[in-house]
Amino acid sequence: MRTTRKLNKITAGMALAGSVSTLMAMPLLGHAQEEKVALEEVTVTARKRTESLQDVAVSVTAISTQLKNAAVKSLQDINNYSPNVNFDFGPASANGAAISIRGISHQDPDKSMEAPVGVIVDGVFMGTTAGQLMDSFDLERVEVLRGPQGTLFGKNTTGGAVNVIRSKPTKEYGAKLQLGVGDFGLLETKAIVNTPLTESGGLKLSVNKKQSDGYWKNTTTGKDAGGLDSLKLGVAVAFDVTENFDVLFSYDRIDDDSERGAFSNFNADDSIACLVSVGGLFIPGIVDIPADPTNPEFGSGCMSMDQGSDEDRVSTNGPNTGAIEDDFVTLTMNWGLGDWQLTSVTGYQDRQEAYNYEWDSSPVQLLTVDGGHEYSQLSQELRINGQFNEDVNLTAGVYYFESDARQYQDSFNMWYYLGFGPGFAIPDGMGGVVPFPLPIDDVSANLDGSVASEASALFASLDWALTDDLSLNLGGRYTWEEKSFTGGAGGWDSQILGQGFVPPGPVRNLTDDWNEFSPRIALQYNLTDDVMTFASYAKGFKSGGFFARTQNVAAIASFDPEYVDTYEAGLKSEWLDSRVRFNATAFMTDYTDKQEEILVPEEGGQVNTIVRNAGDVEISGLELELQAALTTDLSIYMMAGILDAEYNEFFADVDGEAFPGEGAIPTDNTYLKLRNTPDSTFGAGFDYYRETPLGELSVNYSYRWSDEYESEFFNDPRGHVDSMGLHSLSTNLTIDESYQISLYGRNLTNERYARLVKIGGLSQMGMYNAPRTYGLQFTADF
Repeated sequence: MRTTRKLNKITAGMALAGSVSTLMAMPLLGHAQEEKVALEEVTVTARKRTESLQDVAVSVTAISTQLKNAAVKSLQDINNYSPNVNFDFGPASANGAAISIRGISHQDPDKSMEAPVGVIVDGVFMGTTAGQLMDSFDLERVEVLRGPQGTLFGKNTTGGAVNVIRSKPTKEYGAKLQLGVGDFGLLETKAIVNTPLTESGGLKLSVNKKQSDGYWKNTTTGKDAGGLDSLKLGVAVAFDVTENFDVLFSYDRIDDDSERGAFSNFNADDSIACLVSVGGLFIPGIVDIPADPTNPEFGSGCMSMDQGSDEDRVSTNGPNTGAIEDDFVTLTMNWGLGDWQLTSVTGYQDRQEAYNYEWDSSPVQLLTVDGGHEYSQLSQELRINGQFNEDVNLTAGVYYFESDARQYQDSFNMWYYLGFGPGFAIPDGMGGVVPFPLPIDDVSANLDGSVASEASALFASLDWALTDDLSLNLGGRYTWEEKSFTGGAGGWDSQILGQGFVPPGPVRNLTDDWNEFSPRIALQYNLTDDVMTFASYAKGFKSGGFFARTQNVAAIASFDPEYVDTYEAGLKSEWLDSRVRFNATAFMTDYTDKQEEILVPEEGGQVNTIVRNAGDVEISGLELELQAALTTDLSIYMMAGILDAEYNEFFADVDGEAFPGEGAIPTDNTYLKLRNTPDSTFGAGFDYYRETPLGELSVNYSYRWSDEYESEFFNDPRGHVDSMGLHSLSTNLTIDESYQISLYGRNLTNERYARLVKIGGLSQMGMYNAPRTYGLQFTADF
């Protein structure tokens, strides 16, 4: 029996409900050696209970077996399988994600901003994007839900949700060990060990150690850049306390000293980073920018002249270092109460981050930032699920969430160019001034701000079978949310003039709150036993807040919530005696008061991140998914997504103090294209298996094509990502059903693109995706 393909012996009439499979399930074998080519049933928990994917009136893609492919490394690889999803890396974030679903996205890693796409791990909503590019090793299943998820999943989300389910203790003896090596110095050591504790309890221990040299070479320091050095330890305990009561407790610890990526030089010719490397700029009475006193190579601060920076090399005069300590605790309890089940899910996270960034992306000494984040969250969900009768099912509950985030940082070097360098003077005590230029690394400006969030909600989802073929879903969530900000304008410190020689501004304490009802209604109709259609309406809501990372604290105010109204019509079907599965969804979304985080200049050369409510956006599209079992040895999948997304109204000030004294001038920005939103995506792949004298040989191939898109808010050409196709392939030999040797390749055609970050007119940097990589992996599973 070929266990790697999860083949099962079945007889006519044997129920398939309860089998957990992948987006593209493997074929089944028939009884009495009579082969039947068919897809396995896919079950999901998209509505907080186990259901067949084909019976759920929700746009959802489930991925399971693909997570075990050697070429699949992290959650980013769900791009290959889910339409209208762009799961990208967040530049300069701690393994953070920039997720776009149906054109709704977010990419600022600041802990005071919540993403419109929620990531839920074992039932716990993650309140920060940091750490969301999770390794796939210990994942059992990932469900990608497209569209607003205000009814059932944690906090409200406007774009969708990524529901991550990790493996549970098996309560039996067993282990899975994996060793991997690859180019760029990659070394991976992973293990899961299961053991029973009692007849009704079990323990799971896990470890995941990853190291690499990084994909880039630093031409200034001569060292590798962007290397990995992370360790994750986990323990989970599960007990069936009684026949009707079970408990699952897990604790995970992450220590990550990886570099925060590597920045290539994207500095424009008129940026300060460029100008200081060509002798500065002096226009009497208008601007006085001195040259870099460290005498870097002429023009090395400019993208157009830096010979040491490209897609494979960086030229910064130091690495982007980081250190993370992350503790994540979950406790899930289930009580069986007759036909009902009461579930409690408690989650807690404490995350400490320290970082040092070379934000000038070049050999010049312009902008170095040293700081950290402190983040904690606590959530509690209590829900009940069951049936009033054979026609009515209800899921209802209460939810509570609170988080505290603090960001602090010191910025160096740029103050030499913005007032404390050659032109700086101090009073002489006689009514005059004396020139007193300070060294380039003498002055630093500090910034410290905190944001607290508290939310509570009541939710319910009722499914009513009106007839044998027609069902109605009614859902809703009422949310109360409050956020507060504490912080003051940063002061300046000097080694020569003393700490706080320019004192910080007064501390401000601000609070705002919101409440909102988010309904959902859906009808589904069974045309036949294998064909179901549905139509739905859902309203999504993401609360407003305060953006904590800003120098201009005197002007800070809360930004407003954003809202989406989404209409869907879908088809779910199986054909040719379950050999082919075809699902399709058409949707239209009205997006109101969209939140956009924007870096804007201010008087004096500083830049600040502000959050603007960007007016209205209209989004419509189509999603197609096909899986087919061609033979007992070969199965294929295809997916396609089409998007039409544009600002319908966007009248706001987005450039700040572009000219001194200009003030706020609102402009029409409807010409801009939404970030991270390709007009079309396409994916295809196959899984092929063949018995050999040595064991089972398998080949897993996946391809993902994405249309061009913009990675920067203002659609700067340097942040334009061209259309491209990415190929991944793994070849595996499984011996004695327990041992597997895999050779894999990712991004086989070496497609490269950069995500752009702009620090106003100071500097701009690009972070490139990984190049073509190869690896060898050995897995023992017994």
